[in-house]
Amino acid sequence: MSSRFDFDHPVPSVEGIRARLAATPDMAERGERRPSAISVLLNMLEQRDRRAAEHAFRVAELASMLGIRSGMMPVQVARLRLAALLHDVGKLSVPDEVLDKPGPLTTEEWQRVRNHPEYAFQMIASSVHPDVAETVLKHCERIDGKGYPNGDSGEEIPLPSRILLVADAYDAMLSPRPYRLPLTIPEALENVQSGAGTQFDPDIVEALVAVATEHGWAAA
Repeated sequence: MSSRFDFDHPVPSVEGIRARLAATPDMAERGERRPSAISVLLNMLEQRDRRAAEHAFRVAELASMLGIRSGMMPVQVARLRLAALLHDVGKLSVPDEVLDKPGPLTTEEWQRVRNHPEYAFQMIASSVHPDVAETVLKHCERIDGKGYPNGDSGEEIPLPSRILLVADAYDAMLSPRPYRLPLTIPEALENVQSGAGTQFDPDIVEALVAVATEHGWAAA
């Protein structure tokens, strides 16, 4: 992977990230580099926090199911799955004491967490298809425009990113955190449904409810 990134810088340049996204070469030009680069990042994530790696694999499975239900083509589902596996690698740049903090985060700590999609983009953009990189970059954008990093809203947010946001949030609700116990499936579904139209795409929420009903979806 090229273009080392300064993870100690608290505010990466959105303009620079957009320029990298526009300049990302076609996969055919770099296909041989992808497997090793991605494997390294996933191994790093697992070595640092096995629970985070397991979360990524669960989110990838759920996002794939939601993508299929949403009518995505197989190649799009495959890219969505890869994006889901990689969506949290940017948190490798966030200190453990911030990620595991049981109390409220400071403004600076919260900014570091909010920057993880941009950090992830910097880490993967030269090794994956541009659609995968964009999905990761925008997976924390909200339908109402109150997400990050760019404050995109509605259909400005790519469908894969909208799917990934729902899958990520739902699995996180079902998983224990330093500051709370895991929610039950009904509680998690109720929380996601309450965010339909503001945080989440209502169509994706509907797909999640259908998948959860059919498969009894729960964190492993």
